[in-house]
Amino acid sequence: MLRFIDLLKSEEIDSNNVNVILHSPREPAFAKVLPTLFQERPAALNAFQSSHNKPAQRALQRGRGLIASFVKTGENRLVFAGMYSNNGARDRPMREIWQEPEIRFLHETYGLDYGQGTGNPDTPYAWFDLREHHGLAALKGRLVIQARMTPTYVRLAENLDAPVICIHEQGVADMPTPDWHEMMPSAAIVRALPTTWAAALREWRGIYLIVDESDGARYIGSAYGESNLFGRWQNHVAGERGITRELRARDPINFRFSILQLLAPDANPIEVIALEHSWMNRLHTREHGLNT
Repeated sequence: MLRFIDLLKSEEIDSNNVNVILHSPREPAFAKVLPTLFQERPAALNAFQSSHNKPAQRALQRGRGLIASFVKTGENRLVFAGMYSNNGARDRPMREIWQEPEIRFLHETYGLDYGQGTGNPDTPYAWFDLREHHGLAALKGRLVIQARMTPTYVRLAENLDAPVICIHEQGVADMPTPDWHEMMPSAAIVRALPTTWAAALREWRGIYLIVDESDGARYIGSAYGESNLFGRWQNHVAGERGITRELRARDPINFRFSILQLLAPDANPIEVIALEHSWMNRLHTREHGLNT
């Protein structure tokens, strides 16, 4: 059986110089989106893995020059997010780390707090200088391994028992777009859509449903302008103008999207709006939902 350590040997990478990080975020929204986010926004993953808890810090400060980064995609399944050179760490006060653009993005979008609720802003924290390395670059987003998850998420490569489950032809961010009947992304996923999904949604006009999963409240909308469904959904999760007062008062991180009726890319806006109102009437989202 092919194992991850065999792939390191195939590229003449010394496993005794490699730490493996097995990312398994606790924040549900972030955990769902990270398997695609690391390809769509690699700087966010790099910021996320630049700071660690004390045991992980100690493990990463023991002189190994390379890090193989993996992201959890299922029960004991992880996808390869890339190889990084570990250029050591320096102490930075927490208030400085909080100002990192990607840390702010992760905090504001997915709720990662980095101790912002209880931490002392002057507390020094080890910040690792990690830079992408060419090792196994062709397998980024394609290689899936099996590894038992434990609280110790930084491992020694030579001790990691990680059989290769599969090597996809395409990266996870380039997976085919699901059928529109089955596309039901959360707000977290809409904020970091795989490239292929975004391209399809830019072409699609249609009638869509938003469910606020905090209480089940429903909203029906239509998309027929520039960027079509993609643009409209992006506006909703960003809280942009053009959404209803009822939606504006809600936290968009709780929104889940689905398509009720897919329409032709050149569908007449007047007909689209008429269909939108028909769906509102059928699902009673004026009387018992968020439409006005």
